Amino acid sequence: MDVESLTKLITLVGAVIAACTGVWSLWLQMRGKRDRFAVRPGTVRPEIIRETMMHVVSHSDHPIQLADYGFIDPDFKFSSIPLERELSDFHDSHLYQRGESVLEKRSDYFEIGYIRRDTPIGAFAKSVTQSRPTIGFAWDTPVWKKLWVRTLLLVKGRGYLR
Repeated sequence: MDVESLTKLITLVGAVIAACTGVWSLWLQMRGKRDRFAVRPGTVRPEIIRETMMHVVSHSDHPIQLADYGFIDPDFKFSSIPLERELSDFHDSHLYQRGESVLEKRSDYFEIGYIRRDTPIGAFAKSVTQSRPTIGFAWDTPVWKKLWVRTLLLVKGRGYLR
């Protein structure tokens, strides 16, 4: 192998490595712009309160605006808190809220809840850029219920409130 062919080989390997790292960098940038957050029933800190709570914690470096959030009922229905807020029956309930529905930076959180008759099996939240909500379940929810809710969400898509 002479010097010229070695130089061509090194140039080719360098170009392939540069192309791979460029694609990888682009993929990381595209992935980093998605809204990422965790949703769980309950409060962020353990505390004793009467209200059934849910919380959303941001995992993104950019602001996130929550468009919809609420509970997953034991009968697998999604109950939207912003939608229920507009109903006349809901005005009698005391709504307990900490934080804002705009999560400005990483680790910002939003908690909301009210007194409910039944205990939900999970919670959901959807940002303005998402087409389907992010869901989280209570620790004691059976695996088959989790799979059933995820299947219903996959089938219903944007019509998850129906």
